[in-house]
Amino acid sequence: MSKKVGRSFWWLWLIANIIGNTLLSSFVWQDPYDLRSRIFLNEILHGVGISIAQSLMLRDRLAREGWWLPLTLVGWSVGLIIVFFASAPSLRSQVQDLPSISILMVDFAIVGAIVGICQWQLLKSFRAAGLWLFASAIALSLSSFGLYLGYMLRSTILACALQGAIYGAITGFAAIRVLRSPKILPKNR
Repeated sequence: MSKKVGRSFWWLWLIANIIGNTLLSSFVWQDPYDLRSRIFLNEILHGVGISIAQSLMLRDRLAREGWWLPLTLVGWSVGLIIVFFASAPSLRSQVQDLPSISILMVDFAIVGAIVGICQWQLLKSFRAAGLWLFASAIALSLSSFGLYLGYMLRSTILACALQGAIYGAITGFAAIRVLRSPKILPKNR
């Protein structure tokens, strides 16, 4: 259950997040979709791809690793729904224009925080699990730079790969730190 996590884990985590982020979402950047729909569909598919990739990386490393995929998908979906319907000027108001980077960063931080809370449910038995709550929000927020650059250059693959690389690099370091930390023993009463 507790395999070694180190540099090779980080590289595999990074590659898994890039592939998971790029593979499915590259299908929605076609012309029939307006920019707002592309952003929303793209992020749904990012969530699915990253959930699958991370689940594969964490199998045999968590006691209940089978829950990583559904919890990540729930967190990603709830986060996107909140951002899309409650507070997202980036997804609601600007149909033709590229949203500002600051708006994307805030929106992605919200989604990242919700995803992190859902994933933390499986990591909370580790002493350093609280780090994951911050890493998830920060990583997804900073990954908007990659997405923004891809939008500016009109390159689907570049946008998805950069977003996956930034998110994977940051969460990979956090995953190593969390998985290396000792487990918290239950209190005997």
